[in-house]
Amino acid sequence: MTDKAPKAAPGPEGPDSAAEVTAPDISGGERDVPVVELFLWLYRLFYSKTLGLTVILLLALYAFIGSLLPQATKEVLADPWAKEAFLNARRPALGRMTTALDALGLFHVFTSIGFYAVVSLLALSIIACTVHRVPELVKREREPRAHVAPRFFDKARYRARVPSPEGVPASLEATREALRKARWRVITDDRDPEHCLYADRNARSGIGTVLAHTAFVLILGAFVVSSAWGIEEGLTVPVGSSVEIGHGTGLSVRANSFTDSRTDTGQPVDYVSDLSVLRGETEVARQEVRVNSPMAIDGYRLHQASYGTSADVTIADAAGTVLARRSVPLQWQTPRKTEVYGRVDLPDGRVVYVFLPASGQAVSQIAPGTAVFGLAPDGHTDPRAEQRAEAGTAAQFEDLTVTFERERQYTGLTLRRDPGTPIMWVASALLMIGMSITFLMPYRRLWVRVEPDENGAGSVIRLGSVSRLDITFERMFAALVGRIEAAVGPQDGPEVPDAATTAKESKEKEPSDHE
Repeated sequence: MTDKAPKAAPGPEGPDSAAEVTAPDISGGERDVPVVELFLWLYRLFYSKTLGLTVILLLALYAFIGSLLPQATKEVLADPWAKEAFLNARRPALGRMTTALDALGLFHVFTSIGFYAVVSLLALSIIACTVHRVPELVKREREPRAHVAPRFFDKARYRARVPSPEGVPASLEATREALRKARWRVITDDRDPEHCLYADRNARSGIGTVLAHTAFVLILGAFVVSSAWGIEEGLTVPVGSSVEIGHGTGLSVRANSFTDSRTDTGQPVDYVSDLSVLRGETEVARQEVRVNSPMAIDGYRLHQASYGTSADVTIADAAGTVLARRSVPLQWQTPRKTEVYGRVDLPDGRVVYVFLPASGQAVSQIAPGTAVFGLAPDGHTDPRAEQRAEAGTAAQFEDLTVTFERERQYTGLTLRRDPGTPIMWVASALLMIGMSITFLMPYRRLWVRVEPDENGAGSVIRLGSVSRLDITFERMFAALVGRIEAAVGPQDGPEVPDAATTAKESKEKEPSDHE
């Protein structure tokens, strides 16, 4: 706060006037902004329909972009060389826009900061709207609007007049009992208890809205949890060998066998991997895995994804020390798609590439039963030397001996772990419960006024409701009028205006507080 004294302004009669007006000094100093005011401003912002609609449109835009542009995996983004190769593959189509799109995170939309910000804003907007609505839902159950002005019954969307031979007290009591038997909650109008009643059904059905909104927030949270901490990566497991699952599990997966079924025309029908999961040398699980029958263990799932050919190779140095002995999955294709290849990373950083003819390719430059090996100084440059070797023979590279043992199949698996799944199941249950309550138990209300008959004989029961045009409620309202008519004894029959006609006549949706 400022320490300056307030300034005295001259009065309206001039500088000689005895009257003085004191005004605060706003020329400088600090100005405190109450935290409560800031919070309320943010609260009003978040429950505004404008913000909610804007955020929903932004989320739809992100989803559209994510489905339109190719998306890089976490593994690609974590490897600078792989990321650059991914961007270079996009440049022929996108040109200079590639760099800008990458800077905006649009090649990994669902893990980008912008997407998380939009999801967070939408969740906050839903929470604010729900919190803002809760007092209204509580009030309609505990303190409903029981009184309306007499002219409301002339303009209500659904309205009826039931003549009664009984007096006002007897007709009012008969109407009360008829409503209660129809399972309506009946409340006496404190402002006119001798003539008026209020009745409603499913006053607590607003909990359905709260549950549905809670489900939406949980769905958004589950999506964020899955995209941020979920795991989805590929594993290639040669038949007869094992590959570590990793991620601190201490588990590995072994492919015991692989079989595929084809039609007479050669189209694949089904392919099955017989898998074992090992902890150390101990088998802890075994299952035949198909495309739609994954294997689950310790929160991870193994899905059948692909299959192909692998090459068994042994790489030794000049001293005969074995540097690598493995079955190399040939999971990539050359640009002409006539050969498939894989790679072996050596401890000194060099890379040995293994090429075999692609299945069914008669135009390959590699003869069947022959492998071509290439040696590159690192994993980011093309091989500088190539040698051929038939099965059971070796190729020489500088100080390396690369032996081609044989071909075998490999199975391609997708390893998944989705920590958002339990949250999604809870959200789905809440959404189903909330929507069921909302649609199967709609909030209904009506007002009753009993007046003496103008002709001096008996009374007239007037009913009115402001529910939206609804065939179900129209039937309910007509049945309720029939109950009341039967309870008070028929005269000339109730006067029930047509609901569609009265809806056109009436502009009023809710009873006014000024009536």
